[in-house]
Amino acid sequence: MSVSSRFISFTFALGAISATSPSAGAQTTSPQEPTTEAQRATSATGAPSPTSSAPSTGVTQQAAASDAATRIQALEDRIATLEKSEAKARAAAAAAPTVTATRDGLNVRSADNSFNFRLRGYVQSDARFFGAAGPVAPGSSTFLLRRVRPIFEATAYKYFGLRLMPDFGNGQVVLYDAYVEAKPTAALNLRVGKFKPPIGLERLQSATDVRFVERGLPTSLVPNRDIGVQLFGDLVGSRVQYQFGAFDGAPDAAIADGDVSTGKDVVGRVFLRPFASNTALPDLGLGVAASSGTEQGTLTATALPSYKTTGQLSLFRYRADGTAANTTIAQGRRTRFSPQGYLYAGPLGVLAEYVQSTQHVRRATTVGALTTQAWQVSGGWVLTGEHESFTGITPDHPLDGGSTGGFGALELVARYGVLTTDPDAFPTFADPTTQPRQARAAGIGLNWRLTRGIVFETNYERTRLYGPTSATVKTTEHAVLKRLQVGF
Repeated sequence: MSVSSRFISFTFALGAISATSPSAGAQTTSPQEPTTEAQRATSATGAPSPTSSAPSTGVTQQAAASDAATRIQALEDRIATLEKSEAKARAAAAAAPTVTATRDGLNVRSADNSFNFRLRGYVQSDARFFGAAGPVAPGSSTFLLRRVRPIFEATAYKYFGLRLMPDFGNGQVVLYDAYVEAKPTAALNLRVGKFKPPIGLERLQSATDVRFVERGLPTSLVPNRDIGVQLFGDLVGSRVQYQFGAFDGAPDAAIADGDVSTGKDVVGRVFLRPFASNTALPDLGLGVAASSGTEQGTLTATALPSYKTTGQLSLFRYRADGTAANTTIAQGRRTRFSPQGYLYAGPLGVLAEYVQSTQHVRRATTVGALTTQAWQVSGGWVLTGEHESFTGITPDHPLDGGSTGGFGALELVARYGVLTTDPDAFPTFADPTTQPRQARAAGIGLNWRLTRGIVFETNYERTRLYGPTSATVKTTEHAVLKRLQVGF
């Protein structure tokens, strides 16, 4: 009960006491009407009634007034006690943390917003079905847990945060993200730990937001995760984004947990979004990223990549049998260069990127500088009319069991990409009889997003592999990839 409500109750109680008090009748100047036969008789004869006594009436009125005052004081004391209790309750509520559970996860936030804990995660359960034309056997059709990732995020003293994200997919336990960061302003932030180096555009997308079950061929030429330090921020109202950092130097498509060589990679990226502050205009993004460093491999750890098709089958690898005579290792400078961009306008979206990776290598006494390059163009069209974006799609009418009874969002996607290895890799550094020189992949898909975090995806990808010479037999991989994603 609020103080105002108690005041109203107090007023009514005071009125009731005043109405029932005998002193109210004693204040009137008109004579009272006799109420008994004896009183009426006495009144008629003028003789005093035996039961009437002025001193007795005065005592009664004083007792009634004293009782009313006692009751009023008791009510005032009770109101004061309730007011104190209410003030304490308000203070306790203001100091208590806030706990919320939404589609964005479980959040625990301190009353002053200085500390925040967030728990969320997602599971991606996949099915792969393969077919191939040519002498190379197709991959094995299989069901698998592609990603199982709980995500823990926390903020301390408003400006300091951490993120931990292990992965239990594919029957392994891998720590993908583990970093701390300081974010005093939007323009200047610092991150230290294990995270994505800022090179590939599609790699920087969350795995829950990519349009296809698997990322495209250019992502094979950029590191997956690396350990390092990075400065980053948004300038001019988020119209200019930058990242600049130093990392151990993970090979293409690899996850690094340390570095045995002293050479490090320097990575930089600038990305422009000229219409970021105007939501009525299309979201246009254009940027460029680059890295440079040195790498020294060994016979047991060559520090060289191996590439995969979009169906996650082996596409290309260098010679490596553990002997000095027949093992290619990294030796010297490695550089990467990637122009990139996207355009999202209403229900339509297009993403394009190019990556070039050059690595100095050695086999026995032979050295060389080999360049691998890849590019892709991918597009999406939301058939149900929602807005496409780099950070995913939120259905306007989700199928979430609510009263709206929505259907979710349907998205049609398509892409084409090419990966080409250096012709100088053959035959010295790679076997021309087993390793292709080029892969051309074309894919289409239909995604049904029931809610923001629950998605059914079906993709078909055709990858044509070409040998280093015209005499090499060509192979075509056909892959149907399916996914059920549940995240919060």
